[in-house]
Amino acid sequence: MQAPFEEHRTRQSTLALLPGEGEMHLPIVTSRARSMLGDSYFGKCVVRLLERNSPTSATVAWSDSTSCFYGAQLWRRCVAKKVGVCSLSGQTIARSDAVYRPRRVQPTPRNAEAMILAAVLETVSVEEGV
Repeated sequence: MQAPFEEHRTRQSTLALLPGEGEMHLPIVTSRARSMLGDSYFGKCVVRLLERNSPTSATVAWSDSTSCFYGAQLWRRCVAKKVGVCSLSGQTIARSDAVYRPRRVQPTPRNAEAMILAAVLETVSVEEGV
């Protein structure tokens, strides 16, 4: 039997993974599936831009059958601290490139190391509907 604290923590972690009220109704406007290469540990992922929250943040749906699914995840614009691969385009990311990354929350998202080049995400148009 789990200790009460551990049981509460497990339950909170599980609830944090579930989409909140209204999130299922956001329009899905862009979807690209691609194989990840290089240092990334993600297999095939589907990335969808759901909404632009501000000039420096966006809501993204992330689905990777080998690691995780986030129906509506907040991503923020920042500067890449290490080299990587853009999850949307497959382009190489260099240190100091402008990128979007998942917001750090508890528990830490499984795709916390993922990045999308800002130049790529900002060219995707958000359309109404679906």
